[in-house]
Amino acid sequence: MRLRSLTAAVYIRMLLLLIAFGSAAGGIAYVMARADIDRASDSRLRISANMLYALMQEELSESVDTHFPNDLLSAEDRLAFRTGEQKRMFAVFRNGTDIVHSENAPPDAIIPRDPGLHTFGQDRWRSYGMDIPRYGLLIVVGERRADINQSLTSLIHEIVFPVNLLVLVSAFLLWNMLRNGLADMRRLNRQLDCRSFQDLDPLDPSHWSRELGGLIGALNTLFARVKAGIEHEQAFTDAAAHQLRTPLAAIRMHTELLARTMHLSGAQTIPLLKSIDQARSLTDSMLLLARLDATTATRTQFDVAELVGGILARQALLASQSGIAFSFDSDEPTILTSDPGLLDTALSALIENAMTHAASGGIVEVRFYAILQGSLQFLRIDISDRGPGIPEASRADVFRRFYQLGNTPGMGSGLGLAIVARAIDRIGGTIELTGRSDGPGLTASIRIPRDCF
Repeated sequence: MRLRSLTAAVYIRMLLLLIAFGSAAGGIAYVMARADIDRASDSRLRISANMLYALMQEELSESVDTHFPNDLLSAEDRLAFRTGEQKRMFAVFRNGTDIVHSENAPPDAIIPRDPGLHTFGQDRWRSYGMDIPRYGLLIVVGERRADINQSLTSLIHEIVFPVNLLVLVSAFLLWNMLRNGLADMRRLNRQLDCRSFQDLDPLDPSHWSRELGGLIGALNTLFARVKAGIEHEQAFTDAAAHQLRTPLAAIRMHTELLARTMHLSGAQTIPLLKSIDQARSLTDSMLLLARLDATTATRTQFDVAELVGGILARQALLASQSGIAFSFDSDEPTILTSDPGLLDTALSALIENAMTHAASGGIVEVRFYAILQGSLQFLRIDISDRGPGIPEASRADVFRRFYQLGNTPGMGSGLGLAIVARAIDRIGGTIELTGRSDGPGLTASIRIPRDCF
């Protein structure tokens, strides 16, 4: 969606830029066309004045100073002029007196009596006056500005359609180029969206266009750096956990030996031994998390009921000592294709957590449910206890590493549920914590797709 919005924004900007350039080019073309038409009109006025003078040559050659013809243009001459110049007017002045003019000529009073080009009258006439001193004549030929503008309007109409068509075709080509050019970007966006954070395999440059070669190379470099950083962190955590286990075991052994040698009482040694055990538990949890981060999930078909039965069997002795009973119920098919090792890690941690927080003499319940969501089938595993539960506002936080509830200081390492969440995430499942509806307690619900992760 973000890429589609970006594509639309780029297209709109390019289209506006195209319209701006088109408008600027149209404005320049209009100014140039207007200047060309004005120059051509003035040139035609000069030509018309010369043509009129040529038509008068016969009458002028027969004139003498004492007898100047009143009608310099015969009917044939007028017809010849009107045939080529239908919308132009003319007027001929001799010594400032009008001796002949066309039917469409404006009043004599407003016609300029000077040689050259002039613009006059309310109708915006454009005229050219041709002076012939030999005969004392001034030939004025004129044309309305509206008639001149008609030529410009016709030219604009002839240009507007092609220009509009060009803009439409350019807009289509621009959209097509952007769509094709960003197709690989959309595909790359979808592929990156579908990746999990641990999927840092490089992209194959041969699967992408050359235009994206630089971006693909930069992404692969980034993936390599992030992967190297994660591997370095995992290696450090793994090594640190391994290195801590040996001195902690030695400290515990020396503490027990010192207690026997010094004849120390249990009250004096138990707090120290408890702290050592907590440190060992934290070290083991850190080591397990490091291994989970580096683990690649496998696909194996197995019976989840047998897996849960084995976990409960391992915890049976501790449960009986704590007065805790197990309830295991399933009416659903429990065959699952997933990673049994990761699921064992998650379920073991959840069952141990339920035993730790269950009230003495309480019960830990395990139930299976089949869920159909659309075309996907899921197996839901609920593990419930009768302990104090977790406040709703804190249920999302307990999956963060080293997070501990305020009412349980010093209990555990704060990594148990983080380990569960990490293991479940690696097999494509989800986990949710809810309060029990039939009293105090907590239910941890794991949902795992049956056939894929």
